[in-house]
Amino acid sequence: MIMYRYAAAFTNNGQYHLFHKKGLQMHLAQPKKVVFVGGGHAHLYSLKHAEKLIREGAQVVVVGPDRYHYYSGMGPGMLSRIYYPEEARVDIPALIEPTGATFVRGRVTGIHPDSKTLHLDTGETLDYDLVSFNVGSYVPLDLIAGAEKEAYPVKPIEGIESLRQEILSLSSTSSPKILIIGAGPAGVEIAGNILRLVNQNKGKAQITMAGSEDRVLPRFSKKAGIIAHESLTGRGITILDNCMISALGNRAAHTARGGEIAYDIAVLTIGIQPKQVFTGSGIRTARNGSLLVNNCLQSVSHPEIFGGGDCITLDQTPLDMVGVYAVKQAPILFHNIMSFLSGKPLKKFRPQKNYLLIFNLGDGTGIFVRRSFVFRAKSAFILKDFIDRRFISQFQVPAR
Repeated sequence: MIMYRYAAAFTNNGQYHLFHKKGLQMHLAQPKKVVFVGGGHAHLYSLKHAEKLIREGAQVVVVGPDRYHYYSGMGPGMLSRIYYPEEARVDIPALIEPTGATFVRGRVTGIHPDSKTLHLDTGETLDYDLVSFNVGSYVPLDLIAGAEKEAYPVKPIEGIESLRQEILSLSSTSSPKILIIGAGPAGVEIAGNILRLVNQNKGKAQITMAGSEDRVLPRFSKKAGIIAHESLTGRGITILDNCMISALGNRAAHTARGGEIAYDIAVLTIGIQPKQVFTGSGIRTARNGSLLVNNCLQSVSHPEIFGGGDCITLDQTPLDMVGVYAVKQAPILFHNIMSFLSGKPLKKFRPQKNYLLIFNLGDGTGIFVRRSFVFRAKSAFILKDFIDRRFISQFQVPAR
């Protein structure tokens, strides 16, 4: 068998040549333009392996609002400085540009699938042959009147730095009232890590967590809720159950029952929603506005559109918005993008029925949750810390 070696290069007009190593041109083809919108968990694997796409003749472009992608699992720990920001983020341009991919800073504000174009908030327009979305989710500020002006949302994660600075500023000279709205996993982790932040800096604060249901962690087992409740209240945090906040204004939270809760800092950790980038595009979406995809993570209405993470919904099996699914989708998504470009069969994503969650309580312990198996221990946090650091380190590029 005779083996041939080839080299590839782009011409000035954007066309893609494949050459025999000795210089004999073999064929001429127009390169496929692959655009990744967002640098989240489901895209990081593809971005790390972008060179493989480029070797196959693709032009790779990554669009994001900022050069850094922050790992949400380490966000509460970043607030309390268990992690420094550089430990909890990926530098997207540093990851992709050595491969020949291009980073474009901006947010997608419009999608036109018929012309295969994206409009950005910078005024720029990008065309694509294939596009994949991993734009994540957000905390809906409009669910509580006044929240947009008065509260810090727990997402985007990079906003945590502003929250940290205000807590440090106020707690160093007074004992600010800090209200956490929401008693789910994010609320529990933020409450515990705010307390850690205040204590480590020898400050004082009055921390209250208000949940709309009758217990902490209402989506999980009662045991998990009891463990979280005991951990937080045992360290001086006040928990208000059945406390639906309806409005914020003038440093007072108004409850659905007519009560008021004074605060100096309000933090919003209520349920997340997928970002609404597909509205009005003609692309099929689920009821919550997310991209509706088949089990190959491919749009059910436009086969050249893919996606992963919180901004998609599987048409047969809707999933919880947890990072573990995005991480598991990542290699399948990359395989299917490669296969779609070359006309090969796509792989199915098969979500696991049971997954592990560990909540960081901010005191060196974690709540381990997998089905009915629930416990709190230092070993749980050590395991979470190991998993998180190992995951993010795969995509971090050493400083040069």
